Amino acid sequence: MKTLVVTALATIICVATAHSRSHYATVHNQFASLVAMASPPRLNHATWHIADNLLHIDNNNAHTLMLTDTLDVAAEQYQYLVRASVGNKAGHSYTVVDSAGAKHRVENVAWGIVFDYHDPQHYHRVQISCSHSDLYDDLTDEQSMKLSVFKADGGSEVLLHSCPVKVGVDMDNGLNTLMVAVADHRATIQVGKTRLHTVTSIDLDDNGPSVVKTGLCLSPGARVAVERTTLSTDSQAPRHILTTWTREALDQHLAMSSDPIEGYWQYQDRDMEDKWLRLGGRYTVAVVAASGGYDIIYLSGAQVNATQWQPGMLKGHISKTIFDGHYDLEWIDATFLPITLDAYAAFSDGVLMTLNFPVYNSQMRLSKVLAP
Repeated sequence: MKTLVVTALATIICVATAHSRSHYATVHNQFASLVAMASPPRLNHATWHIADNLLHIDNNNAHTLMLTDTLDVAAEQYQYLVRASVGNKAGHSYTVVDSAGAKHRVENVAWGIVFDYHDPQHYHRVQISCSHSDLYDDLTDEQSMKLSVFKADGGSEVLLHSCPVKVGVDMDNGLNTLMVAVADHRATIQVGKTRLHTVTSIDLDDNGPSVVKTGLCLSPGARVAVERTTLSTDSQAPRHILTTWTREALDQHLAMSSDPIEGYWQYQDRDMEDKWLRLGGRYTVAVVAASGGYDIIYLSGAQVNATQWQPGMLKGHISKTIFDGHYDLEWIDATFLPITLDAYAAFSDGVLMTLNFPVYNSQMRLSKVLAP
């Protein structure tokens, strides 16, 4: 078993809508976007393990656990889908532990999706739970499912909507699919066993473009087995990654620089696992000093969304670490989505820059050149 810690919010860019891309968390990538940040630096009574092609999560906390996906949602339109089953048994109670270490027993459990997550005090979440009318009488017992939607604004949760779900779902311990689709500042919620059915929709606050997160939520004592999650986003070239750099300004700045990292760099080669990460272009970029490290400025070479990428846009940022020649990497991919998960950049001999994406088993190398 491994201790589970809720991931932190990381803000990089903001985007609008247009081109779709899906990110999956399954056993085939070891549920990377869900468990990559799971580690035991602080006390947390939640555990996880992977078995039988499923991610099993037990929330033994006395509070609802929100496990946010490590992938940022930098789009105004997105869909987040979770297919999972409950491991709790009807009529059984489960031990949970509160923040003071005291133990409590709980019976009714629920799981769902947290979305529009800005920080621990501002988010929405939807959950589903099942119950029996008379568990010990097979003749009179009726099973039912309830779907509830909550909003947190400033820390306290408010119930926005609650309704029964009567058809098309598994009432026992089988797999159900829950999906939240966000568009035009409105969230539509669907659920189903083999086919999704729309249950309700709610309005979201129009606070302008922002980077949010999605993920799982588990009530106290809940045990779930996740088959897969899917995050689908729509985006187009964002104004928020435009910089003030022009080619003339870069030429003047780099001509005066003695920093070996600064300069023009162009695509050299790649080693990529195409099923997870594909080459977006044979890029030429400029690397210039910026706060805490260096900005990577796009100049040319985009093949995916080539007409939307314009010279002077921010392609990424590398941040200094305690290791010489090793930098943390924030990369903006061809579809204008950020890649930050365990990504890093390394330099060798002052002439090669390697961008590493170990979660995707991929890397790309760029070589330093004179002004292209």
